[in-house]
Amino acid sequence: MSAPAGPPVRVAFLQASLGFGGAERLVQALVSRIDPAKVVPLVVNLYGPGPVGEELERDGHRTFDRIARSWWSPWTGGRLRGLLARERVDVTCVVDSPLPLFWAGLERRRAARPGLVVGLHSTGRLGGGLQYEIASRVALPAADRLVALADSHRDHLAASRRLPPSRFEVIPSGVDLAAFAPPADRRARRRELGLPEDAPLAGIVAALRPEKNHALFVEAAARVLARLPGARFVIVGDGPERATVESLVARAGVGDAVRLLGARRDVARLWGALDVAVLSSHPVVETLPVTLLEAHACGVPAVSTDVGSVRDVVVEGGTGFLVPPGDGAALADRIARLLGDAGLRERLGAAARRRAEARFDVRAMVRAYEDLFARIARGSRDAGSPGHPAGASAGGGAGGRGGAA
Repeated sequence: MSAPAGPPVRVAFLQASLGFGGAERLVQALVSRIDPAKVVPLVVNLYGPGPVGEELERDGHRTFDRIARSWWSPWTGGRLRGLLARERVDVTCVVDSPLPLFWAGLERRRAARPGLVVGLHSTGRLGGGLQYEIASRVALPAADRLVALADSHRDHLAASRRLPPSRFEVIPSGVDLAAFAPPADRRARRRELGLPEDAPLAGIVAALRPEKNHALFVEAAARVLARLPGARFVIVGDGPERATVESLVARAGVGDAVRLLGARRDVARLWGALDVAVLSSHPVVETLPVTLLEAHACGVPAVSTDVGSVRDVVVEGGTGFLVPPGDGAALADRIARLLGDAGLRERLGAAARRRAEARFDVRAMVRAYEDLFARIARGSRDAGSPGHPAGASAGGGAGGRGGAA
């Protein structure tokens, strides 16, 4: 392996907080796996670290927290600017988070360095979102590169934001194919997890938020149970809609067959215990869901609403099935078809694993980001000058961990 050209690029991964979600898991994967000879990662959270941020800190990664006191705090820009200057940051990377987008965009407009990479992981926002719209108007025109997850995602974003497609980099999300792998014995895995060994078992792994449309999942589960009374379902995840989802399960009368497992850290083991992966999201938010990548890597076929760039993951009739958004009858029909046909599940599950191996390896994703950061850093370093230094601080220090302030 050839030595990297020049010093490693210093990249600040800037988020509001690192909870459980696709964007947060992307940051975790990059920070944990990136080659330190090429990229020195710094984790910067404008608010608290969140559970993923705490994991990164425990693993020894440098983290800086509580830079902002509120959305409109006038001191946030200065505190962030000072941190970026002290840490000699070459590139700031923000993934789909309004407050970091806003402040990183302002800083990029002010100075030629650090460069700015913006990862866009959603297709839109359910019900709009004034904060996100303001942040996007500030940050997207100023960003050095915008990252989309698929060609279709890039085309949508370019058209909806009236931006040239050439400003986008397409880097699909990836998963750890060793950690997310088909189990040697699915029944044994179920015994270990306390799940029914012999029942046909489908599940959804998604934060309990409105855009995930768990109501459709519960409706489909009730319809499947009318045809396959022995089927069982799990809902993995937590969030603001938990009480609503619990109420939906109770009102549908399926409490004996649908279990809410809450947030889990053993998702890879859980996927290996399921027969069918389900995604029921609304069309305005999903793009390339990591949850389906993980399911496919574990050899689990999927039934999903046909939203965003899900077609880049789920091949209709090849690795699973796609149904129109909001169509509970169609969702239930495809789930029942897979749960009732072990041979079909096996064939589609094997094809799903092959597709994950070919297209969604986390190592390829990390290499693509390493290359992107290097290119942006070269441009921002060349753009800097003694009269216009990067990160000239105009405000106070930032509270942090691992050496901040």
